[in-house]
Amino acid sequence: MMENKQFEMKAMEADVAEAEKISEFSPSGEYKKDTVNRFIRSLNEMLKHFAAPMIGEVADDIDGPLPPEVVKALFMIDAALEDAKMDEHRIDMDDLKTDRDLMMARGKIDAGAKDRAFIAFLRKPMGEVDDVETNVEISIQEGDDVVPPGFHRMPDGSIMSDDDPSMKGGSYGEEDDMETLMMKRMR
Repeated sequence: MMENKQFEMKAMEADVAEAEKISEFSPSGEYKKDTVNRFIRSLNEMLKHFAAPMIGEVADDIDGPLPPEVVKALFMIDAALEDAKMDEHRIDMDDLKTDRDLMMARGKIDAGAKDRAFIAFLRKPMGEVDDVETNVEISIQEGDDVVPPGFHRMPDGSIMSDDDPSMKGGSYGEEDDMETLMMKRMR
């Protein structure tokens, strides 16, 4: 029984510490109830993409810091926008001082919640990486006559793959093939 009380006390202390930390970074100002509740509705639309719990609306005007659950949601959304490299939707919390600021931020949140690229980013598993590059170094010493299998030496001394599409039977191919190759490279 004593252990449960200790755990409860530790949990309460952690909650208090978290609330203090959030309030330290919380935007503060004078906000009308209607503006804050519209802002919260926009946050809730965005939070659906995170599968996060919805935020309850406020009952009165706010003169001071925004509610902690609003600040937590803003931090989470802003971190995801940063990870997705979508700076156009990011919100600077220091700028949220008036109703007008909340309305401007609401517009960014609404736009981000509808951005298909951002939604796709959120649905992608965290460990997945888009562009995987593998660098392979091939060192060929000057004067080395060894040509790796599947390659041939060009008249200028460079080494080229036998599978190069620009090569046709050892020649540079027809003019229209060269044009096709250049168009493919431009894509």
